[in-house]
This record gives sequence, structure tokens and C-alpha cells, in this order.
Amino acid sequence: MKKIIIATLSASALFAASFGAQAAPAKAATCVGCHGADGNSVVPNFPKLAGQHANYLEKQLKDFRDGFRKDATMAAFAKGLTDAEIKELAAFYASQAPK
Repeated sequence: MKKIIIATLSASALFAASFGAQAAPAKAATCVGCHGADGNSVVPNFPKLAGQHANYLEKQLKDFRDGFRKDATMAAFAKGLTDAEIKELAAFYASQAPK
């Protein structure tokens, strides 16, 4: 019985990890330097993106891109993003677990 429980828990954990894991979009490589690989920045000046609502992240990136929010670094990065790339980045960071 004990082996069955352990096997079931192990299988559930593997399934959850593979189902919930989302590969980082190519454009996220630029974000890593400030926001961390999974969006959990360890520097207080750079906000944590992990676990934020996708719609919120999407709006912020569009606002940087379109000049409604001002930050030289973010504007330069966001300027080259399409709506589809922004949506993909927002979905990725929203799916990450905040730490």
C-alpha cells in the first residue's frame, strides 16, 4: 500500500511539473538580466514579474512600447515587441510561481 501511495504521488508530481511548465519565449532572454530567469527578481529596483496577472503585464509592456510609461531601458526593449510577443511574454511570466 505504501508503495502505491508513493508511486501515485510521484506520478502526480511529475505530471503537474510537466503540465505546468512553460518554456520561456525567446524574447525573455532579454528580461533575465533584471527580472531573473523565472521573473523572480532578487534586486529591489526591478519588479518581480512571476505570478502577476497576464493582462497587467501585457498592459505595462504595451505602455512602455507606446511611450505611456517612461523608462529608457524598458522602452528600448519593448519598442521592438509585437502584440503577439507581448502576449506570449505576459502569459509566460504569469504562469511562473512567485518566490
